Amino acid sequence: MAKFLNAAGAQAALVDLLKNAEKELFIVSPYLKLSSLMKIYLSSVDNKGISTSIVYRSDTKLTDEDLAFFKGLSNLKLYQCDNLHTKCYINEREGLITSMNLHEHSQSHNWEMGILFSKEGDAEIFTDVTQELQLMASHLKLQSFSKPGAPAHEKTVSVPKRTTPQHTVHKPTGPPKKGMLDKIFDTVTGEAGFCIRCGEGIAEFDLNSPYCHRCYASWVRYKNVKYAEKYCHGCGLEVKDKISFEKPLCRECFTKFYQK
Repeated sequence: MAKFLNAAGAQAALVDLLKNAEKELFIVSPYLKLSSLMKIYLSSVDNKGISTSIVYRSDTKLTDEDLAFFKGLSNLKLYQCDNLHTKCYINEREGLITSMNLHEHSQSHNWEMGILFSKEGDAEIFTDVTQELQLMASHLKLQSFSKPGAPAHEKTVSVPKRTTPQHTVHKPTGPPKKGMLDKIFDTVTGEAGFCIRCGEGIAEFDLNSPYCHRCYASWVRYKNVKYAEKYCHGCGLEVKDKISFEKPLCRECFTKFYQK
């Protein structure tokens, strides 16, 4: 059941929300300035491979130190939003709506309050919040990390670093079991999957057509379902000599989308 929190309670709830995240984390805060402790918590989340999205106000200037920190997180996507004022923190099970920014001054000096809610105990609130975030998604602009302070590019996604070899499994037959935040990310980027030949982001996650239009035209000439491709259709990471039309997913994506 939803719970009212004072300043200390909101701060504690935010820390718990980060620590308890297992699959997804979505942070909406107009103003960002990370404390040393918050960097530790966010690094811990990233080290667990949890997909994290942070949305901040477009006219907010981030410090070079914070930008460098964000750039070092492997599983982070940073977005800008015009006229942003709300503050919301949510993982796959619980959420916090509060007056508190993800800013060290707000967390240590301001008089804040908030409401904590859960997917299990407050299903209607949780659904309403996630639907509002989905509406917000179409207005977000992905922050480029090409160089510090570079302007954001709307709905563009750089190809992920592809350095981790992964194992594959056979192609499932059903649709992926994507979580709420994964669906929000798909809406934001306009890319739900990746071409298994060139790694380009594509709009549809479709195991029966895991190619971009250009590469499909090349593959369809021979239709060799066992021909070795390079990139996982789910995450876009390079999987050397393990991916094919027959097996388009790495083991991690298969587990995430079909065994959870």
